[in-house]
Amino acid sequence: MIDYMRPGSQWIRYRNRSGHVYMDGNFDTTTPVIRALDPPIVASRIRIVPSSKNTRTVCMRAEIHGWKHEGVIYYSTVPDGSRLDTLDFKDNMFENSQMYTESGITRGLGLLTDGYVAQTSPFEKNQMNNSWIGWNRDTTDGRVTILFEFEEIHNFTDVVLATFGNRIDGIDVIFSQDGKTFPLFSQISSSERQTLNNTSRRYDFRVPLHNRAGRKVRISIKFSSDWMFLTEVHFTSAANLTLMTEKVPTPESATTQKLSVIGGIIFLLIFVGSIYCISVCLKRRQKNKSVDSNVKKDLIITHMGNKPSCHVFPSNGKLSNGHYEVANDILYTRSQKSTLLSVSSKSSSSCRVIPPTWNDFNFPPPPEPNKEEHTYSQPVSPENSSNGSYKSVKKVPALKKYPTSALLIGKAIGEGKFTMIKECIIFGGLKCAHKSSKEEDCVHGTRAMGDEISCLLKCGRHPRIVELYGVDESYNLLLEPVEYGCIRNFWLASETSLDTEFLARICKDVFSAMAYLESIRIVHGHFTPNNILLDGEFHAKICSPRGPSHHAQLRYSAPESIVNNEFTHKSDAWAVSTTVYEMAYQCRQRPYEELTNEQIVDNARALLDHQPHAHVPLIPTVFPYEIMQLLTRSFRIEQTDRPTFERFWKAFSEIN
Repeated sequence: MIDYMRPGSQWIRYRNRSGHVYMDGNFDTTTPVIRALDPPIVASRIRIVPSSKNTRTVCMRAEIHGWKHEGVIYYSTVPDGSRLDTLDFKDNMFENSQMYTESGITRGLGLLTDGYVAQTSPFEKNQMNNSWIGWNRDTTDGRVTILFEFEEIHNFTDVVLATFGNRIDGIDVIFSQDGKTFPLFSQISSSERQTLNNTSRRYDFRVPLHNRAGRKVRISIKFSSDWMFLTEVHFTSAANLTLMTEKVPTPESATTQKLSVIGGIIFLLIFVGSIYCISVCLKRRQKNKSVDSNVKKDLIITHMGNKPSCHVFPSNGKLSNGHYEVANDILYTRSQKSTLLSVSSKSSSSCRVIPPTWNDFNFPPPPEPNKEEHTYSQPVSPENSSNGSYKSVKKVPALKKYPTSALLIGKAIGEGKFTMIKECIIFGGLKCAHKSSKEEDCVHGTRAMGDEISCLLKCGRHPRIVELYGVDESYNLLLEPVEYGCIRNFWLASETSLDTEFLARICKDVFSAMAYLESIRIVHGHFTPNNILLDGEFHAKICSPRGPSHHAQLRYSAPESIVNNEFTHKSDAWAVSTTVYEMAYQCRQRPYEELTNEQIVDNARALLDHQPHAHVPLIPTVFPYEIMQLLTRSFRIEQTDRPTFERFWKAFSEIN
C-alpha cells in the first residue's frame, strides 16, 4: 500500500482508478518491476507500506518516477456529482483527504485532475469506470461551483473544460490572491455561442483568463440541458508552461558540486556588490556637490509687490546635473499658473537657501517654446483644437526617468482600484501628478501602470489626452496635472442646471481624443466618467488608456466585453456613449441604476441572444437629431453598426 501527504493534509491512503488500495509487489527479491500509478499521486511525502497475508521478512528497494507538479493541489465541488436510479456520476475516485473548506465541503483531488480525458459518451456501457462526473439539472438547479486551489500564485492564461453535453449557458471565473477574498473586478465571464446542432457531444470549452493572478480559482457553471458532464479541467499559466527536467547525480558528487558552486556564487556576489556600492557612493557625492554649486549660482532676488522673495531659477538649455535631468520642453509647457520652487524671505536684506516646502510658490513667466519641436498633422494650436484636427499631436521624446530624490511628493488627490495619485513637484519646479500602486506587490496595479505607460508613449502629446512626463525609479507615473479633476466630481459639486452647450464641448473634446486613439489603434479598455478630467480652460482631457486587458466597470461595458471578454474600439464606443448618458444627468444617475451586477451580466447575455426584454441606456434628448442617432447606434449589438469616433467628432464639430 502507499500513503502520501500534501501541505496541510494528513496521510492519505492511495486508491487506484478501480478503487483498490493494494498493489502487487514482486515475486522474488532480485528482479525489478514497474507498477504504474493510475491516477498519478500528487504529494510532498510518500510512505510505502508492505503488506502480506503471512508473517515474513520484507526486503525492498524502490524508485519513484514522476515530475514536478505545479498545478491544482485541492479542489472541491458544490454540489457533488448526481446519482439517479442506476446512474451514478459522482466522483468516486475522489481521495479521502480529511480536508474541508470553511463551509464543510471536502477538499482533495480526483477525476478532474487525474490526467485522463474520456472521449466516448458517459452513457456507453463499456465506458471506463470513473471517467465522468455528471450533474443533473433537476437535482442541481442547473448550477455547479468548483473551487480550485494552488500552492502558489499563478498568472493564468486560459482554462479548458473537457465536457460532454448540449451547451454550457455560461461560466464565471473569479480569482483570489490571498485565498480568502474573491474581488468582483477579477471576474471573467464567458458563454458558448448558440448553435443549430443541439445534440450531445464531447468537446473542449476554452475560457481565456488574460493573465489573471490567483492562488484560488472559483468556476461557476450554468447549464440548461438535462445533464452536464466533465472529465478533466486543465489550467495553463505562466508558472507551468515549462517543465523542469533534472539529472540525478550520485550523492557524493552532488554534495561536493553544490558546495563548490554555492561558495563561488557567494564570493562573486560579495565582490561585485562591494565594487558597485563604492562606485555609486562616490558618484552621488560628486553629483550632489555640483548640484549645490549650480543652485547657488542661479540664485536671483526678485520682488512680488512689496514682498521680497528669493527664487531659484534653472539655467538655460537643460538642467543637467547627474540624476537631475529635466528638459526645457518639459519645464515650460504649463501656463503662467505653473511655478518654480521658491523660498520666501521676510526681509529685503537677507536671502538664504533652505529646503523647499508646499507653503510658498511664486511663478516666473515661462520662456518662449521651441517651435521647431512642434509637429502637427495640420497647422493648428494644440491648446485649442476646436477648429483643428483630432490628430493634432506633438512629438514626444523617449521616456524620461527621474530619481526619487528629485521628487517632492505631497498629499493624495485621487485614487483608483489599484492606484493612488498624489501632488508632486519635480526638481526645478514642474508640478505633476504622481501615480503609484496602492500596494507594492499588487500585480494588477503594476500591470495597469505598465500598460498605461506603453499607451501614453504611443499617444505622444495630444491636446485632449493627459500627458506622461516620465517615471520615477520604481516606474511610478509622473503625469500632467489637470486643475479641476474628473467630470463626475465637478458636476456633483455643481448646483446649476445642465448646460447643454458645455456638455457638447466636453463631448467634442472626448470624441477628439478617442478618435485619435482609434486612428493609432489603441483601445482605451475601461472608459468611465472618472477618465474625463477638466483643465483650467474647462476643456476635457481623457486619462488612463490601458488597452484591452483591463476590464471596465460592468455598468459601462459593452455586452461582448462582459460575456466574451472582447475589447475593441467598438466596445469603447459603447462605454463612451454610456458615459455620455451619465453626463446628460450631470453624473447624478448611474447607468442601469436599478440593476445589480449579476442582473447586468444577465442583461448582457440577453442582449447578445437578441431577447426582447433586454434593454440599453436611453439618453435624454439634449443634442441635435444626428448626434442622438449616432449615440443610439452605439448601443447596437452588431459591432459593425456602431459609428466610429471620427464620425462622432465631426458631428460635434458642426454644432454652432
